[in-house]
This record gives sequence, structure tokens and C-alpha cells, in this order.
Amino acid sequence: MAVDGVLLIDKEEGMTSFETVRKVRGTLGVRKAGHAGTLDKAASGLLLVCINRATAVQNILMGSSKRYSAVIRLGTETDTLDRYGRVVKTGPVPRITKEKIERALENFRGPIRQTPPLFSAIHHEGERLYKKAMKGERPSVKPRDVVIHELVLSGFTNDTIEIEAYASKGTYIRSLGRDIADSLGTCGSLTSLRRLSIGPFSVVNAVRLRDIDGPEAVVPLEEALGYLPAVEVGEEEASMVKNGIPPGRALKRHWAAFGSLELSGPRPVPGLDSFSRVMSEGRLIAIVTRGRGLGTAVGTGQNTALRYFKVFKDG
Repeated sequence: MAVDGVLLIDKEEGMTSFETVRKVRGTLGVRKAGHAGTLDKAASGLLLVCINRATAVQNILMGSSKRYSAVIRLGTETDTLDRYGRVVKTGPVPRITKEKIERALENFRGPIRQTPPLFSAIHHEGERLYKKAMKGERPSVKPRDVVIHELVLSGFTNDTIEIEAYASKGTYIRSLGRDIADSLGTCGSLTSLRRLSIGPFSVVNAVRLRDIDGPEAVVPLEEALGYLPAVEVGEEEASMVKNGIPPGRALKRHWAAFGSLELSGPRPVPGLDSFSRVMSEGRLIAIVTRGRGLGTAVGTGQNTALRYFKVFKDG
């Protein structure tokens, strides 16, 4: 059977996410692979590499909240907001105390508006921002809504602050570092950034590229998505699902389960609470997503819509 699943990589600083995926393809001899969420060249830590069937769930994995540790150097800001960039601003660093830092951090906990860095992969008028920045362009970047679930002070010196942040999809820790420094009356950039987790996946369980010695390191897709709630269907229902019969008919017997908060599996992590697995004889055959406002679930009386996110016909 072909290699199929999610590989947890502990990416080293100095290597891009694309380079990491390319090396994985070569090491494992696979053609279809992609990463779930870019990790900056200047950053290290967890990178999820999806292989073969798992590439279909990249968007689900990218929607997960992520945990990072970072060190902010106060008094110097670069154009990339990390230590790889060109210095564009310097300023005096006021005396900082734990109490002053904690007061500043409080402003960034919960929902916030954040302006992404110019050096980022966001599309702007048909082109990646970092490509515009490399040409000397400085387009106006609109702030975005993100959520900082947790923000903890890990340590500090006269001119550095070490933080740990658990943040929603779309959060830039480089921007967070810049904004924290600004709130302290100075400027700043990151000197270190490490991704510790993506949803339920931890860097503790990741492998270095040089330590991959075969497909054994790849977590099978069914196991990798085991944290998502699931329903088990019979042979006839599985055939209907694979043949594209709408879930309103194919999964009619399971509407009550999909509309319930008592679905099997652990409590959903932020960003993943609308997805469920459809299993048949231990094999993943489909992922469905639940919404509201598009119809009434058969037999439940609940205003709940169910649609296919992905059907695995080879499941």
C-alpha cells in the first residue's frame, strides 16, 4: 500500500517549508505531498507534511490553532520582523518590569485586530506580499481579526521578552512581537520563533528530516484525524457515500448523531469543531462538515446542514 498520511516534522531554522516538503518527497519516494501551514525560514518547530490522500485535508489542519514560543528583541525593528531582515527602525528601550510587561500582554489576549507583516505569503492584488516587498513596494495591508487564546510571559531581560502564545489561524507572531514592543514604548523584532503545536499535534512527537528512515514515521490518515468525531456506517451507506449520493439520503440514519454534541472522540480543538469523519470497517471514506441555517436535519428538528468536505472513493 502506498505511503498515506501525515508526517510530523521538526523543521530546522534556515530551511523553508517548501524545501522541507521537497526533501520529504525525495526521502520517501512520493510525488504527492504538501504542508499544512507555512513555517517561516527563520522559524523552527512543527511542520505537518501531508502525503497522498492526506493532502485533501490540508485546509482542515491549517484551520487549527497553533502554539508558539518566541523571543522579542526590543529596540530594533527589521523589515521582516525577525533577525533575518534589514533594520528599519531603532529606539531606546525603557525600563521594563514583569508588571509592566503583563499589563501590555493583557491588551493582546482574546480577539484582536492585527496587521500582517509585509514579508508574508498573503496575496495582495494578485501577488504575494513578500514579492512586492522584495521589489521595494510597500502596499497598505489591512488589519485582520485573529484570536490569541493564551499569551504567557516566559521570561525577560533588560531588552528581551520571551513569550508563549496559543493563537488562531492567520495569527502572525512576528506582528504580535512588533505590537507588544510598540505597546511598551519602543520597537522590536523576533530573534527566535518556534512552533510547538498545531491543533492536537505536538512537536514532541515530530522527527527531524535527517532521522526519517522510511514510511514508518508517517502517521496513517485514519489515525492522524482520530481526534475528529466520527460515525460508523454500513456497506450500503458507504457505497452511497462513495457514489456521491447527498448526505441527506446516504447518511439519513445518522443525522441525530451529526447534530449531537455527544459525538464520539475528544472535545474538538478550536477551528475544527465543524468536521466529522465517516468511517466504514475502520477506513476513512469521507469527511463531512456541519453548518447551520441551510436546512433541517432529518429526524432531529435541528436547523443543521451537512455536506461533504471530501469523499475518499478509494477508502
